[in-house]
Amino acid sequence: MEAVRRVGIEDEIRELALPVVGDLGLEIVDAVFRRSGQRWHLRIDIDRPGPDGVRLDDCARVSGALDAALEESGVVDDAYVLEISSPGLDRPIRTDDDIRRNTGRSVVVETREPIDGRRSFQGVLLGADQDSLRLREAEGETKVPRSWIIKAHQEIGFK
Repeated sequence: MEAVRRVGIEDEIRELALPVVGDLGLEIVDAVFRRSGQRWHLRIDIDRPGPDGVRLDDCARVSGALDAALEESGVVDDAYVLEISSPGLDRPIRTDDDIRRNTGRSVVVETREPIDGRRSFQGVLLGADQDSLRLREAEGETKVPRSWIIKAHQEIGFK
């Protein structure tokens, strides 16, 4: 059974949450407010631009600050469960905001067409222009045409 979703309230929540999250040096990636079973759930994914990403203490700080702001505003009049988390390491890199957030992080990019005989690239995301991503690999800098990318995500490396 598909979860019921309240249309429009997510934009109000995002507008309220932006300065709260921004004051903590973080950004909102997504905000979803939906019913799951008997309860409403408000899930907000946050991230920090650059290589450091989000830590557990960031989620706790945002939760406390945002819970107070939401309570005071009255934007949400139903009882709900607030969940604050990172978007996950395997979240796809698709938009310009995703690229900006992941600049400086190690990423994996797969292409539909080979570039110098390869379709898989792993390196540090240096940035992008309108046409391509720039990666720093062990061999040097590689430009990957954005229109050729079939999959791009942060590298999940466990040491």
